[in-house]
Amino acid sequence: MTGEVLPWFGLVLLCAVVAIVWALRLTPPRVSTVPADRAVCGDEPTAMAWCGECAGRRLSAVHADGAHTCLTCLTTTAGAL
Repeated sequence: MTGEVLPWFGLVLLCAVVAIVWALRLTPPRVSTVPADRAVCGDEPTAMAWCGECAGRRLSAVHADGAHTCLTCLTTTAGAL
């Protein structure tokens, strides 16, 4: 009986590990609503925006001209205006 159960247990364990890793990769990054660097954003609003340097959506300071500065790597992306 043990010889028949162990291969299935290994398969179920492998599927569980794959499912957990897949679920963790799909969870959105946790960000604070309080800007980490007041010197960068001052009184400007913050929003999630695409950062090419980080290759993902990050919390950014949104400037009046439409540009935004990533609060993770401090890269400024040109605005639309």
